[in-house]
Amino acid sequence: MRATLIFCCLAIGLSIPSTISVSVGQDVKSPASESEILDLLLKDTPKPKYGAAVPTEISGRVAVHASGEISGAEGVSVTDGYSVTTTDAQGVYRLKPNKHAVFIYITRPTGHNVQRDWYKPLAAKVDFELNPADMDEDEYVFVHVTDTHVSQNRRSLVGLSRFVREVNALTPQPRFVVNSGDLLNLHKALVSSPESGQADFRKYVGIMNHLDMPHYSVSGDHTDSSYRMKQFPRGDHRCGKPLYWEHLGPHFFSFEYGRIHFVSVDFGYHLGQRQIPVNGKQLEYPTNEVQPMHAEWMRQDMHRRTPGTFVVTASEADLEDHCPDFAGMARLNDVRLQLVGDIHVVSHKTRSVPYRTGGALAGCWWNPKARQLCPDLSPQGYLIYRVVGDKLEHFYKGLGQRVAIVSHRVGTPLQGRVELKAHLVQAMQGESLEYSLNGKDWKPMIEIDRPFYRTLYQATVETASIDEGLCTFCVRSTSGEVRTREFVVANHSDSSTFYSQASLSFTVGSDSGWTTHKSPDSKVDVLFNGTVFGTLDPDVRRKYSFTIPSSSLRKANVLSFRFADPDDGMSLSSPVLTFQNKLIRDPRDLAIRRVRTSHWGNTAVEWGGFIVGNAAPPDETPFHRRQNVFCFVLNATP
Repeated sequence: MRATLIFCCLAIGLSIPSTISVSVGQDVKSPASESEILDLLLKDTPKPKYGAAVPTEISGRVAVHASGEISGAEGVSVTDGYSVTTTDAQGVYRLKPNKHAVFIYITRPTGHNVQRDWYKPLAAKVDFELNPADMDEDEYVFVHVTDTHVSQNRRSLVGLSRFVREVNALTPQPRFVVNSGDLLNLHKALVSSPESGQADFRKYVGIMNHLDMPHYSVSGDHTDSSYRMKQFPRGDHRCGKPLYWEHLGPHFFSFEYGRIHFVSVDFGYHLGQRQIPVNGKQLEYPTNEVQPMHAEWMRQDMHRRTPGTFVVTASEADLEDHCPDFAGMARLNDVRLQLVGDIHVVSHKTRSVPYRTGGALAGCWWNPKARQLCPDLSPQGYLIYRVVGDKLEHFYKGLGQRVAIVSHRVGTPLQGRVELKAHLVQAMQGESLEYSLNGKDWKPMIEIDRPFYRTLYQATVETASIDEGLCTFCVRSTSGEVRTREFVVANHSDSSTFYSQASLSFTVGSDSGWTTHKSPDSKVDVLFNGTVFGTLDPDVRRKYSFTIPSSSLRKANVLSFRFADPDDGMSLSSPVLTFQNKLIRDPRDLAIRRVRTSHWGNTAVEWGGFIVGNAAPPDETPFHRRQNVFCFVLNATP
């Protein structure tokens, strides 16, 4: 049997050999500058003219400055955030602004840069200027970061500063950065003071302004503030947005680069329609659905994109769940991908409009017990994309990490000849990777590829040479950065050494409020170490329990499911093997539970579970991860 070993940065539930003096998930070397917070670099940005009368009509010209000449830019989109118009052959536009508008602004057209400000306060006449871009836009790199959750917490400021330094150091440099939401960590119910909102915004933009390239930010429900609530009270669709406007500009906008038309969508509205009890109080939370006037703006904006471009959206979460008829909108306007965040996991969903979640730069700033991990055990980090024409490729980079294990998940059962893969980001001259199975004996890995920004390495291991049960695989760069991954060797070459039976239990379609739950549509066989021990009924959500005789137990035990319909699937609670009055769980399950409680406290330990099979929904969330095989490692008993 051949297998490909996945590895990534795991800092929970690992057994690290004593010879390795490194904290898993951290670089071995940590220069003092990496813990320093960048000085705030604040810029004067256009501000809304609060209280001023909205002009009956706004007109102006979009001009291109090139080779010492000035000409009109035709076909450039100009908007007030409610309706969109385009410039004529002379670059002239006219627009009747909405009474709620606060800015007039343009969409950066492919191949051009906007001089000075791309958005301006409302006035009867507003002009914009462009110049030709000095770099080719057929091939480029951009960064998708999300959930930065900047606050008074020093870890958030150190982490964001480190992110900025890392992105600036990439060669070639990315052309721009997109943050898909939850820029700050303000309270969703707008109970944070205006002063705290102001301070957090200053920290966020003051650090992000050190980027050597443009940055574009989606608001997100943790970014809305209680500033100017008297002027924009609950029920007004602009409620909570003024601090964002004053620091970052319009909260619905688009820009083009190469063949992609990027659209930023903020679906959080404080309309006074969603009450949630918190600590004995009823608090008003955002209504997370794009309202009709902004859905109409999206249609107009996408329809007026440059011919030949396709659409990529950036939003806090999947717009199919948060924007009416987004699927229809996407079909008409060639929307090919959504960049999303919010759930702090790295995942991809193929729906009518695919989306990819970008993990979380924050990981869990607020609780160091999470050890810089997201709820799916990904390190805190960000996605890096390379675009070539209309093709996109990507990889996830852990913050402060250049070494990553990139092939099977934590706790995967392995048997036979196994290929282990890892990559090294922007390798220094003479730098390479090596691996160890015991933390003492290191062997070189073999370079097999050089994808963008990375060098990919491989090692081949025969599991017959490794003891049955848990095994920690170690990878390090020759410059000293170490990563580890715990997996399960399940050769099943041993005979049973156990004299007590065990009980296997789990619940199918277990209920909670975190995702759509599902029972199987057809019969499912339950296999324990390859033997059928029972059957799950179709269309039934209930708890199951199976007795496992001692003769069927091994040191490394594997639970799997065989669906009558290969496209079937189900949601499953954490499976448990009870043996000699002890609860034995899957290694990945244990690690996820520890990180989950670090994020949300002990009450979260039983939240969610797993998604088994191929059915959709449910989708992956912080509380539900896809997994088809589970392992239970036992110690031999007399």
